[in-house]
Amino acid sequence: LAIALGGAMVELLDDSALRVLPVSRADVATAITELRGYRLLTGFRGSKPADLDSVVNTVLRVTAVAESLGDGVESVEINPLLVAGDRVEALDALITRS
Repeated sequence: LAIALGGAMVELLDDSALRVLPVSRADVATAITELRGYRLLTGFRGSKPADLDSVVNTVLRVTAVAESLGDGVESVEINPLLVAGDRVEALDALITRS
């Protein structure tokens, strides 16, 4: 599991957190807080804070899908995952079979 803020932030700041599946709720929540850009999700400079519980729930649902697809799957990617306050929405998804 790779969690990142996405786009240029990943490349510019080398900012991602990695975990091996299966993951727990605590694993995902901790991974999010490890991001260098984490403060952007917490209401930085007056922006609306992200609903981190919803983000964690969404990541856990995606990992459940990935695990349910079995060994024939190389990757499951949600990119981008829109996070705006309490709105968490997968805008694009890609499943790659091996």
